[in-house]
Amino acid sequence: MEQEDLINTKVLVTGASGFIGSALSKKLLKLGAFVYGVSRRNIKTDDGIKWYKGDLSDLDFVTTLIKEIKPDYIYHMASHVCGARNYENMELTFKSNLVTTFNLLLTIHNIACKRIILAGSFEEVNSNSDISIPSSPYAAAKFAALNYALLYHKLFNTPVCIASIYMVYGPGQKDLKKLIPYVILNTLNQESPKLTSGNRNIDWVYVDDVVDALIKMLLAPGIEGESIDIGSGKSIKTKKMVNMLTDLIDSNVKPQFGVLNDRVMEQEKNARVSETFDKIGWYPKTELKLGLSNTIQYFSNLS
Repeated sequence: MEQEDLINTKVLVTGASGFIGSALSKKLLKLGAFVYGVSRRNIKTDDGIKWYKGDLSDLDFVTTLIKEIKPDYIYHMASHVCGARNYENMELTFKSNLVTTFNLLLTIHNIACKRIILAGSFEEVNSNSDISIPSSPYAAAKFAALNYALLYHKLFNTPVCIASIYMVYGPGQKDLKKLIPYVILNTLNQESPKLTSGNRNIDWVYVDDVVDALIKMLLAPGIEGESIDIGSGKSIKTKKMVNMLTDLIDSNVKPQFGVLNDRVMEQEKNARVSETFDKIGWYPKTELKLGLSNTIQYFSNLS
């Protein structure tokens, strides 16, 4: 299947207003697809997306949505992404990550959807993990959701595949509390960012590369039931990456490492990009320094 084959296809993107989902939707529109987005709030734009307001944890809403759109393809990008290990986070992550996925799987069973791509992360436990249990409520809910998806594929031949997305960064990131936007904005404002020890090794991947990989996952043949790693394949110590940011900004601001506690059970692993290339013909293009420079420029223009 080629990119031209996406012309006039109907693609449902949950989480289309989010960081990755919005970039993905723009790319799909450029490729000629009809894009349908879902949001809990009213969105009135002329961005080319047809928006639906509703809650994906509501099965009746999901059933009506799927029956009306009859999508050829689905990207399930909607998620409550939070690494917090607190009790209050349990119910929200359960509903937004597990229940929403289950509702989609339940509903698409009786329509001719060609492929559903579920957004996972490197936080889920798999054969590439260095821990044996999920490290957070988010990771636990995602782990359960993705295993339900694989079960549906095995039992009912549901055309599902999983995008195991590593730590994404780049222009357009909307959660300004995330590490890279937080450090950039604080440094630009001459305020010292307060951080953990910075000892964790992280595999960072640029948002444009992630979008390219997600498009490849829609086009690649025979990957149903597969989990595809989307990352750079190289990790860097957080402290080194933060210092790279401040050097690129050319600031005298010194980050405060060790002010915040490290989270327990943080995973450290690299995306298996050679396997990804074999499966979908994708390899990341953007080097970290260039990606960080682009991201700094984006946030500099906002401030």
